[in-house]
Amino acid sequence: MPAATAPCGFFPSALGLVGVWTYLLGCSLSFANAIFLMKKNRIIVTTHDDKSDSDDDIISIFSLVRKCFGNTAGVLTGLLFLLLIKATLVAQLSKVGVLLEEIDILNLGLHRGLCTILFSSIVATTCLVGKQRSIERINDVLTSTMLLSFASVVALASRSGWSLDGLNHINYKSLSPSVGGGESSWVVPIFIQLLLYNEVVPLISDRLGDEKKVRRAILFGSSVPLLMCLIWTCIALGIVPYDPSLFDCRSSNAIYDPLSRLGERVLTKGGSIGKSFLASVNIMAGSAICTTVFGSILATIQYLDDVIANSFGARRGRNNRISKIAKHAFAMIPSVCIAVLGSKELYYHATAFAGEFPCK
Repeated sequence: MPAATAPCGFFPSALGLVGVWTYLLGCSLSFANAIFLMKKNRIIVTTHDDKSDSDDDIISIFSLVRKCFGNTAGVLTGLLFLLLIKATLVAQLSKVGVLLEEIDILNLGLHRGLCTILFSSIVATTCLVGKQRSIERINDVLTSTMLLSFASVVALASRSGWSLDGLNHINYKSLSPSVGGGESSWVVPIFIQLLLYNEVVPLISDRLGDEKKVRRAILFGSSVPLLMCLIWTCIALGIVPYDPSLFDCRSSNAIYDPLSRLGERVLTKGGSIGKSFLASVNIMAGSAICTTVFGSILATIQYLDDVIANSFGARRGRNNRISKIAKHAFAMIPSVCIAVLGSKELYYHATAFAGEFPCK
């Protein structure tokens, strides 16, 4: 978040974040409404045809778009959906490898790639063998941990040299696409990826089963990361103001990352408070990554179940163990390979791509 918002400034970033959140909220509510309309239509058809097991059909973006716009549109949209999830997983897995390599609590000297593989194996195995309710409880714990660590970050930052002067930088040009490069990169795709959650709307709709509950979940669930992004941006820029001299705008691959300077600044000024601050940042990042990876895997599995059900007539719960393993492997292995082979900066580029390709 600081890497995206520092060149932009706090107030333009706040405007962009709220705008993106409003757009995504409208999209997700429309998406959920279409899913429940399709479910109601299936129930009516099922009752008429007396097919008692049809109401257990899985609905994902594939079957929804296919029903509304035809098979070609369904396939194309489904492929774009998979590309979005794969790019998201690449970004998250790349980042978790970097974090684990830097932390290395046991001093084992683990390489970033090995850390990524170990983490991915644990999460994938949990999704494979765990029951839905158990995975949901794990995700609830991770979400609570993320919120608590974020509260700790906010509390500690107030004692680590935060200043209102750091919010003076303003650059509204970064909210619009730049032509031919330049100092300001387009920040909106980053905001889209950081706040994007539409891929899990079918999963939420399937789990809750009630449109009103889904609406409340979407509204509350999307408001929390928006608020966190706004607060985190305010804190980071208040401690480490934007310094354009540290950013080589002549390089198209340049990444302005104030997080390292943030760590140095907090450690210098905060002492033990600074160490606690950095620990809270790492815990917050780790728990956020875990919840995103779990959600992406489950959303991919549901999508594959929908494709199989509509293409081959298989029903939920009738897939054998080999099929289940194959789906989980497909959900993880391609992204793991890219994350392992990529550079440490892959997180930023994959995040920008995941948010950018729907805009083009």
